[in-house]
Amino acid sequence: MNAKKIVNSVVSAALAVSMLMTCGVTASAATGSTSKPKNAVEFAANLKLGWNLGNTLDATGGSGLSSETSWGQPKATKKLFQYIKKQGFTSVRIPVSWGNHVDSDYNIDDAWMNRVTEVVDYAVDNGLYVIINSHHDCDYYYPTEAHYDDSEEYIEKIWSQVADNFKNYDEHLVFESMNEPRLMNTNKEWWFSENDKDGVESIKCINKLNQVFVDTVRKSGGKNKNRYLMVPSNAASAGNALNKNFEMPKDTVKNHLMVSVHAYSPYDFAMNAGGYSKWSSSKESELKDFMKKLDQKFIKKGYGVVIGEFGATNKNNLQDRVKWAESYTKLAASYGIPCFLWDNGGTGTTGTENFGMIDRKKLKVYYPEILKAMLKSYK
Repeated sequence: MNAKKIVNSVVSAALAVSMLMTCGVTASAATGSTSKPKNAVEFAANLKLGWNLGNTLDATGGSGLSSETSWGQPKATKKLFQYIKKQGFTSVRIPVSWGNHVDSDYNIDDAWMNRVTEVVDYAVDNGLYVIINSHHDCDYYYPTEAHYDDSEEYIEKIWSQVADNFKNYDEHLVFESMNEPRLMNTNKEWWFSENDKDGVESIKCINKLNQVFVDTVRKSGGKNKNRYLMVPSNAASAGNALNKNFEMPKDTVKNHLMVSVHAYSPYDFAMNAGGYSKWSSSKESELKDFMKKLDQKFIKKGYGVVIGEFGATNKNNLQDRVKWAESYTKLAASYGIPCFLWDNGGTGTTGTENFGMIDRKKLKVYYPEILKAMLKSYK
């Protein structure tokens, strides 16, 4: 069965939505020093505060190169990345969807690969760290045993091409295997109990796909032999990364792997439109809990932790989001965990995903107070 048909085989439904002193970690890692990192933990700390180029190269509307602007954002430009760097961001995550730019054998269109390369160069040339991934391609890597062979084929073919294209780029470029691989269009897409049979199967399939990703990149040669790599668990959630069944891949390079986590947390404040809008230090327990556990399972064992997406949707509560931003990033920075702000351009107060921060047309910051609070954590 061709992996393109995977989602069509699933019933359609709406898209749901400490301190570091071990493993060679130094105090400079916890404060985000930009000295040459010795391992993935120190490397992750150097990423500091990052920004996502959301709804752009990951957009799936239109056809060909027109997909970049199909979700309402303008084409990425060199000036945009100059502006991002000027605002104090150290890193950018450039989500990329490949599936609508491949032929039946998963060969990536040359024009699309060239455009992705061009945008990556905008960031690298400005001294930014860059993460690229396979984003809205979940219909190609569907994590069940029934669809595993097709999923593995897709991961191997896409990453062999991407790795070869970027094999001469230095460590400023990071590869991330998948974005939120999950049981799409089922009632277990985002949540399931720790020992749920389908959920466990899903996590174990993702473990295997992450291994294929690492092996594919490493054997591509060049600087990919030592490149820092990121992998997620099911839905990239912290809870699933902490699931006893999730395991990091084996690697030929010691301490060069990082776990990718997305944490719009606490959910009732950060994303749930029906949740609460006021923030106080008494609400920090959920943040403290999952970051402490990530530290224990990954950081203390030499794996970097990257919060690849986070944010708090606009509930007409600017000052509370400022307080939340300070609480969140200050805690993450204390563990040497970088945070990448999700930015999809949304600034309204209805719905659940209004995470706009940078006006890409006018090159201005929508909420400078929030950004200032985040940057302060990573000085």
